[in-house]
Amino acid sequence: MHQTPGYQQQPYDAPPQQQWQQQPGQPGPPPPPTSRRKPRSKAPLLIVVAIVVVAAVGVAIVLLTGGEEAKPPAAKPAKSAAADRTATLPAPDAGQRAVYLETLQAIAPGLAENEDRAIRQAGQVCSRILNPPESGMSLAQYTVAQLSGGDTAITQAQAYKVIGAVKVWCAKS
Repeated sequence: MHQTPGYQQQPYDAPPQQQWQQQPGQPGPPPPPTSRRKPRSKAPLLIVVAIVVVAAVGVAIVLLTGGEEAKPPAAKPAKSAAADRTATLPAPDAGQRAVYLETLQAIAPGLAENEDRAIRQAGQVCSRILNPPESGMSLAQYTVAQLSGGDTAITQAQAYKVIGAVKVWCAKS
């Protein structure tokens, strides 16, 4: 065997040894290769377990209750509270209607321009008189909000006059 100075010869059956000597100013050895495979998430397994648990609880409930569904109590005909109140509200007769519209004209002329709307709004004020809410606006504030709009705006003092005019025909029976 022939040897070159500074080179050691290795036997054929031995794996070659890499000798790495870092020279000043040169980068170090390359990092070992890393796996590009991401770790597996456990979320799909947790979802499956959750579904199985929910299904088991559902089956247990059905078995424990005898499999019969609870029947809701007989439902009353669907009517809104406003419809119930409106059905029982007193309405002004022809004479009361005329007096009420004249009173509105004296309070604020714009309130009586549309007579049907004025009577409808009076019915809403009457509903509030007969069925006051537990909280919220006062009757005067509600009346101001109901009757003010468009070109007409009323004050609370005017609202009290409107309430007085409505109370003439809107009274508890």
